[in-house]
Amino acid sequence: MKDYFLRLYTYNHWANNRYFQLFDRQSQIPERVHLLMSHVLVAQKLWLSRIKGNPDLSLHIWKPLPIDELKAMAVENTKNWLEYLNNANQSEFDRMMSYQNFQKIDYTNRVSDIIIHTANHATYHRAQFATMFRQIGIDPPNTDFITFAREFSGELNLG
Repeated sequence: MKDYFLRLYTYNHWANNRYFQLFDRQSQIPERVHLLMSHVLVAQKLWLSRIKGNPDLSLHIWKPLPIDELKAMAVENTKNWLEYLNNANQSEFDRMMSYQNFQKIDYTNRVSDIIIHTANHATYHRAQFATMFRQIGIDPPNTDFITFAREFSGELNLG
């Protein structure tokens, strides 16, 4: 399971980076895309802080952050997630974790389900990015996992 999660988070970074490359080529990014990229990255940071037992409730999951800040957060998130995953074992992945959402509702989930959720959540929103870019006549990058599997080998360059 650890290898799967490491690959999933490597893919997540690769796919986000493809959108950052597109953002760099655009004079303007659709406001909703910008907001959703912020949402995805802040949510991934928040979920990891919850898993580690230090939920950062100062994070705002629906506030757009500057693109440069998002790029830095994407690298930081990836480093932190990969470090966490590399140091975790099966009992950590199987651990039941209790937390409270922003509506102050208590939940308990398996850590592995949260890990999968955070990656799927990002993929879901990247699909929305693709639709929004197509609606304004811009071809979005291909972020399919199989494209990653065909094109990516080796280590991430996280600077």
